[in-house]
Parts: sequence; structure tokens; C-alpha cells
Amino acid sequence: MTAQPKLRSVTQIMATARNLPAEVQAPAKQLDPGTTEVVNALFKELQAIFPAWKQAWPDDEALKAAKRSWIKSFVAAGINTLEQIRFGIQKCRVLGTDFAPSSGKFIKLCQPTPEEMGIPPLARALAEALENFHPSRAGSRTWSHAAVRHAALQCEAQNLGSMEVERAEKVFARAYDITIRMLVSGEPLGDIATGIGHDSQKSAAQLADEHASQRQVRLLEIQQIPTSAAACRAHLLAKLNIKRAGQPAGEGV
Repeated sequence: MTAQPKLRSVTQIMATARNLPAEVQAPAKQLDPGTTEVVNALFKELQAIFPAWKQAWPDDEALKAAKRSWIKSFVAAGINTLEQIRFGIQKCRVLGTDFAPSSGKFIKLCQPTPEEMGIPPLARALAEALENFHPSRAGSRTWSHAAVRHAALQCEAQNLGSMEVERAEKVFARAYDITIRMLVSGEPLGDIATGIGHDSQKSAAQLADEHASQRQVRLLEIQQIPTSAAACRAHLLAKLNIKRAGQPAGEGV
């Protein structure tokens, strides 16, 4: 019987995995081939941090099942870099509990909060968006962060400033959540977020063209409607519960 190779720590793995990107450029469908080694090392770290870890994983079978479940959860949540896992481990060290977290809680720990990324909290971001949407600020808008501007412009087509407060909060919160998730996963915000500072640096024609070309996409995103023709058609058929012969409702596009 051959001896089992000694597991390296997460720190050692990160030191040698130079080929992994620092940020996720797009949601990954699967983890790196070294996933098993990474997850084994992760669980070693968790067992060291949480002395009551056996409450969650009482025996080897439970531990193996947990590792398989965590890998699936990582894939689904887009946790696919060692940097994300290291961030989660760092947060685990200051939780102040003896009990190991669930996979869902650990995934949340792997994702920086808006404040940790320097993004203004929702209430302040909404106030800034409403202030910039006031007619008196036309042509002279200023933005404190790319995320605020990106989310605000997503909502502009719905005339955020004229909504009741509760409705405005709901609409902006969804747009802001989309924007923050993009930043957390390392996705670029795109052209809509360029030129942070004064919109007055652009001409009225440039602003009009920029807003008009983006308005429809933003509105569809907020309303959770697909943007491609085929996907939009499928979405409509499903909404109307139209079923074609031999196919479930909404299929066959």
C-alpha cells in the first residue's frame, strides 16, 4: 500500500499556483484541475480554525460527503480562485466561534462586502443617484464610485427620481446588487462605467447617444428579461404558457 501524499496548506498551494488569475474574468463552469487538493487543504485549515468541527463532520464519510458538496457549491457560486478561498479563510479566523461554517456561509465569507471593496452602502448610493437625477444636476453629475454610476444609469430608463421612495429603493437595490456581484466576481462593468467624475465632460449629443443605446439593455436587465432574440422568444412563450407539440411550454425556439 503506497503512502498518501502529504497535503499542502492553502498558503503553499497559492504560492505555486502562479497560473491562476487574481480575479475572475467570467463566471467559471468548473474549478481548476487541482480542486481536490485545494478543498482537502481548505478543510485542513477549517479543522484547525474550528475545534468543534466534528459537530458538522463527525466521521470520514461525512467529511468526504461535505467536500463533494462544497465543490458543487463552489462551482455554482463561481468560487474558482485561490484568492477567493484565502479571503474566506481569513474571515473564518475572526468569526469567534468553535463551529465550522456551512458551505453557503463560507461562500459568503469568500465574497467581499461592498464596504470592503470601497463601495458606498446602499442607502448612500441611492441618495447619490437621486441627487444626480435631479434636474438641477443635468450635465453636471458627479459620482463617488463606478458602482454607483453603473447602477444609477441602469435605473435611469425607469425615471427613478419620480418614483415613490419604497419603489425607488427596490429598483435601485436590484441594479446595485447586480453591479456589486459583477465587481465581486471580477467582471468589468463595461463602457457604461467609464469616465467616472463629471458627466459634463461629455457633450449633450454624446450623453444622449450613450444613454439611448444602453437604456433598453438596462431596462431588460432590471426586469429580468433576456436580451437575445431566441432567449426573449422562449421567455415570452414560457410566460404565456404556450406549448408546442411534443415540447414543454416555452420550448422549441
